[in-house]
Amino acid sequence: MAGVEHTACSGTSHATRRALRVGAIGVSIDDPCGVRDHAALLAEALAGEDLACSLDWLDRSAGPIGAERAEVGAWTATIDRTLARERADAVLLHYSVFAFAHRGIPVFVRPVLSAIRRSRLPLVTFMHEYAYPWRLSGARGKVWAATQRVALREVLSASTALVVSADDRAAWLRTRAWLPRRAISVAPVFSNLPAAREPAPPRRGAGSLGLFGYGHEGVDFATVLDALRIVRERGGEVELTLLGAPGEPSPAAARWRREAAARGLEGAIGFSGRLAAQQLAERLAACDVLLFAERGGATSRKTTLAASLSSGRPVVALDGSNGWSELARTGAAAIVEPRAPALASAVTTLLADGEARARQGELGRSFAARAMSVQNSAAVVGAALRSAIGG
Repeated sequence: MAGVEHTACSGTSHATRRALRVGAIGVSIDDPCGVRDHAALLAEALAGEDLACSLDWLDRSAGPIGAERAEVGAWTATIDRTLARERADAVLLHYSVFAFAHRGIPVFVRPVLSAIRRSRLPLVTFMHEYAYPWRLSGARGKVWAATQRVALREVLSASTALVVSADDRAAWLRTRAWLPRRAISVAPVFSNLPAAREPAPPRRGAGSLGLFGYGHEGVDFATVLDALRIVRERGGEVELTLLGAPGEPSPAAARWRREAAARGLEGAIGFSGRLAAQQLAERLAACDVLLFAERGGATSRKTTLAASLSSGRPVVALDGSNGWSELARTGAAAIVEPRAPALASAVTTLLADGEARARQGELGRSFAARAMSVQNSAAVVGAALRSAIGG
């Protein structure tokens, strides 16, 4: 059900002045929504940066364009009044472009920006997802890519500063001649999941692989399934669980089952389905090895990577052009060539050596606590907000 959500998180004020106040704004069209969860956790953590952050969020319902326009219009009509009531000093916009779109066309960006402009407050925008790639989904993808770039220019024009979650995204925004120049900060994402309450149980019988984040176009399902087949052909009794949303039934699940059947792996894969956050954390922690299979590589912008590393289980990730150099340098994840034999070898080695699994898992957990924490993100976003307010 669609609705407007409004919460407030108090910052700790110094004796000589009140805490600065921030109005965080965003839109969701999916449930669960990682961006909304990220925004809520970040709002709480900003209190540690002496910033009191309220959250004004629209949970949209997908429907006819007329109904969607009315829904968004009713919400945007109140944004400036809400910010005034909260005595906000700045606005933090969480921008994930498809949440501001009807069938991929970002028709709701302009009304939201107009409402923010009415407040006359400086705007810092956290760029979660901002433009569809040109090369995907044929003619439809090209329409999305073109219209979303037009909207992106409007977002940058309205923003005082930007925050992105990966260095390559900052570089892309800085090098587009058609975009306005803005100060850009980088804040790697953090896990939206709580810590697992119990340690993972000892492995019995089949080895368990887990893959969190399997339902979108960027996942290299062929390499994962080919590697699973190799491991099993070598005598490894291994099963793969696809964790979290979208679950079954879904087009993504149907594709995985179809491709698994083509490789003789019908009984070797399963789905956890949609789980509450605590349950999902427990399932991650119960896997022997976790996989990260994005074609672009392991990147600091993926909450699925942050959650996998934070679980304390060893993570094996495919290398790619957008891979995170710091992750590779520290060895926090085992980075392998995006080929099935390389992935199969890494998985086989870890499954055979419990001590190696424990060492790799602890490296990942320590890295996530240092480089992918909500406190680290709050410090970066807080600095951007204070600079925008001061400017």
